Amino acid sequence: MAKGFASCVLLIMYLSLLMLCSTGNGHPQHHHHQQDGGDDPLYMARRVGFFTVDDLYVGKAVGIQFYTRDPSSLPPFLSKEVADRIPFSVKELPLILQLFGMAPGSPEAQLAERTLRTCSEEPIKGEQKTCATSVESFIEFASSMLGGGQYGVDFRAIKTTHLGKPVSVYQNYTFLDIKEVHSPIMVACHVMDYPYIVYMCHSQTSRVYQIKIVGQEVGDALNAIAVCHIDTSQWAPDHVSFKLLGVKPGTVSICHFFGPHNPVWVKN
Repeated sequence: MAKGFASCVLLIMYLSLLMLCSTGNGHPQHHHHQQDGGDDPLYMARRVGFFTVDDLYVGKAVGIQFYTRDPSSLPPFLSKEVADRIPFSVKELPLILQLFGMAPGSPEAQLAERTLRTCSEEPIKGEQKTCATSVESFIEFASSMLGGGQYGVDFRAIKTTHLGKPVSVYQNYTFLDIKEVHSPIMVACHVMDYPYIVYMCHSQTSRVYQIKIVGQEVGDALNAIAVCHIDTSQWAPDHVSFKLLGVKPGTVSICHFFGPHNPVWVKN
């Protein structure tokens, strides 16, 4: 019976994740995401919207672009049974490219290789990290960090949502309302560039906020999820956030927004 209950819980969470990934029309956004802008740090920053914890006040404005995307264009979310049969490492890149029909050196191949390299990086001090290649591993990692049993129901996924028609334009967004999502532990997940859905999920000491924002140029509104990383002392000194905010590692908590397709797991 316990196995049957776990299966039912997994099915419910899987259906919830399908809804999570198919609504919101947001383009994937995460620390390592590189697409049309290559390695341009300004391009990266526009996709994340960096600010400091001292900026958490009504009236603050932060520049960001929430990209729109047709949900039907999203890659599939594989089951563990299928995903575990597919190679997933840099050393197996030639086979992976062949399996998915990607030409070596093509933009798609370069993005796939970047994802594989990112997923092979060791976590920084105080961080727990995984790259989830299936819906089961996605939920299992969150469960292992947040507790509640193998498929516990003591946690949930939250995401940024548009409060009207999605708009894709870089503009300043003004903070209208700020609420902290109280959770002793959180797991942040970032969609990676890959032929099927891969989430790079990590957990470290952070605070989660739900911030209602409105665009100053177009007037679109969102309930946006932002995460503030408490300890940045282990981040690379040349991290783009330090350059943009004019701060040094470990001197201030740094926050950033999450796009609609990047869920954050929190305790209920």
